[in-house]
Amino acid sequence: MKSKFFKVLLIINGILIPIFIIYVLGNALDHYLKYNNFGSNPNDSVDMTELTEIRQSSLIKIPNSENYITAEYYLNYHRGFGTEGEDELNLPYQVPKNTFNIIFLDSKFNQIRKLLKKKGSIKSVFISNTFYSHNKDTVEKLPYLSFYIAEKDSNNDGKINNLDQHYVYISDLDGDNLTKISDRKVRTYEWVNDNKEILLTFVSDKDSKLSFGLYNVKTKTMTIPKTIKD
Repeated sequence: MKSKFFKVLLIINGILIPIFIIYVLGNALDHYLKYNNFGSNPNDSVDMTELTEIRQSSLIKIPNSENYITAEYYLNYHRGFGTEGEDELNLPYQVPKNTFNIIFLDSKFNQIRKLLKKKGSIKSVFISNTFYSHNKDTVEKLPYLSFYIAEKDSNNDGKINNLDQHYVYISDLDGDNLTKISDRKVRTYEWVNDNKEILLTFVSDKDSKLSFGLYNVKTKTMTIPKTIKD
């Protein structure tokens, strides 16, 4: 009689225990999903209002100069998700996404000027070939900065951003004497000839042939190298 009773208990336990475990796990999973808003419409529980903040990057010292720079940029985010900081950037060789100006500071961290008089779009900042050079003497002879900048709303969408046409500019190490070196569309550019000239690869609207320009920083003149005709 007792053995039958224990067998019944074992059978009942064998049925109830898995049900209990499933119930506990189910409650835990349901709580987890609700807490993390899975399986529901995010718009019902998360504020999706799009916001924009103006931020400044960390101060970075310019090589071969006592000056510092910081990039001003727009940070876009949704209210319900908060903001995230920019990844560590290799300034002065990279700028944050949506950078609209660059502030220059002296050795005592006084702001001396902004690169642009009005907000624009700056995709890159570059200091000659110092990024690739291990020669101290070469680095000490780098007196210019180069930029990829848009100052006009070229696509007529009502704002100046990274979707507009950008052009190559140069300036002194303190941001003074900003100069646009060409009105042509540029695919790439690089400093050459001991950093005295800039080689530009132009974008051709007619065909895919490469077209080059050699800009002399001292004379502010552009030379178009000869090409072989078909």
